[in-house]
Amino acid sequence: MLLAIIYFLLILTGIVVVHELGHYIFSRLFGVRVLEFAIGMGPKLWSKKGKNTTFRINAFPIGGYVRPAGEDLDTIDSSIPESEQIQNKPAWQRFIIYFAGPAFSLLLGFLILSLVAVIWGFQEVKIDKVEPGSPAAVSGMMPGDRIVSVNGKTLIDNTRLSEAVAKGERIDLVVNREGKEIEIAIIPELLPQEAFFVIGGVSGEPGDILSSINGGTFNGDYVGYGSVLSPESSIKLGFEDGSTLSGTLLTYSPAEERYAMGIYYANFKPQLAIDHGQFREGDILLSVNGMKTETSYDLTTMSQLLALKPDELLIQFTGKEISFAEFGFPDEFVVSVEREGQLINLTVSKNEMIALVEEAGAFAQGSSYWYPDTALEAVGLGVQWANNLLIALVKVVGSLFTGGANINEFTGPIGLVTIVDQAVSLGLRIVLYLAGFISLNLGVINLIPFPALDGGRMLLALIEMITRRRLDPKIEGLINVIGFMVLMGFMIYITFIDIGRWL
Repeated sequence: MLLAIIYFLLILTGIVVVHELGHYIFSRLFGVRVLEFAIGMGPKLWSKKGKNTTFRINAFPIGGYVRPAGEDLDTIDSSIPESEQIQNKPAWQRFIIYFAGPAFSLLLGFLILSLVAVIWGFQEVKIDKVEPGSPAAVSGMMPGDRIVSVNGKTLIDNTRLSEAVAKGERIDLVVNREGKEIEIAIIPELLPQEAFFVIGGVSGEPGDILSSINGGTFNGDYVGYGSVLSPESSIKLGFEDGSTLSGTLLTYSPAEERYAMGIYYANFKPQLAIDHGQFREGDILLSVNGMKTETSYDLTTMSQLLALKPDELLIQFTGKEISFAEFGFPDEFVVSVEREGQLINLTVSKNEMIALVEEAGAFAQGSSYWYPDTALEAVGLGVQWANNLLIALVKVVGSLFTGGANINEFTGPIGLVTIVDQAVSLGLRIVLYLAGFISLNLGVINLIPFPALDGGRMLLALIEMITRRRLDPKIEGLINVIGFMVLMGFMIYITFIDIGRWL
């Protein structure tokens, strides 16, 4: 964890310094005197006085800052000409100065991700499992196929494919199968609403077709029950064959109807990439507690069952039909592995298996990397990759204000340290990818028009450009102070959430 903290501080400081460099460069271009350019926070360790700026390194390597003259109205040095103070610059210049920080963060994110693309290429979008009878199966798609392009555009990650599937229209794919490219046309299928139930203290047996919930006739609208079914409440499911199942509802997760192809991606192989307890690197998992583990999808299902107690039942419905129903694993069970060509049965505790699943990099990647024909093409695709991430980030941040996302889903410094710890164990590529992602995130967050953020200062400058009236600088400063206090409260709240997750 210490190494992860060091990596996190280096990544964060480097990203913030580039962000502040944007403010510094454009402040100087517009004749604003920058009093300090600091790397880190807290007491000074080293400093060097330039012509107008003191460059310093501080004790705590957490970000950095620039201090332009005139920004803090309470400490204005009367010896500095008014023309060199930021508060006296035209609104359009202040707008650009404040915009430069987020812009440099976004540019850094694009640069890092393009570098990752040039060095390593891109991870394959590979098929692990095809549902029988699905559009993918009917069209001839097979496990092991790598999806090369979607509607004529090179596939970098599965985002473009997911967006195409969501439209429900015909999709023209090119897949690579054993070195040969094959064209496939596919029309996604509209699936009915789905739902996951986790029920404890189960009594009775499930049938095949769901007909009633708590005595009321069920019409297939799981989402409609979202406001009715609450955790720790009693539940009774009735089925068309007359069987019933009752117990205590622990989890209820409904999903709207959606278009699907009927494929699962090859995220991981059921093969160990590390030594862990009784397991050895290279072991191939054949089954866990009698459940086959042949695909990445099977590993995901196994992880879900590990999280449940032996008397808790996980049921998945697609429409009214049960597509999966299994109890949680017992406290001890048998795991069958293939080791150096030999079948070995290991008696494993649930805690040991959970620790294995939670270990970053425990399982081998289900797909490898592919490289574009030229480095120039890799750069172009890297820019496209970064742009896809940027659009996704904007949507996520936007959903926070529209109610589409929960603030508890966000993470702060402690959560990022945990993520960096996992990234370090997975190699330099993932660390750099994470750095690029954080830099893009910093740029997007700072563009939010909220007081104390660059976006808030940009908004005030924009209003001044439109109305041609300047808000009293003291009121503007007060607004930013209040905004800063709110942001600090938000960070403290997120930190407590991170601590809870960590514990």
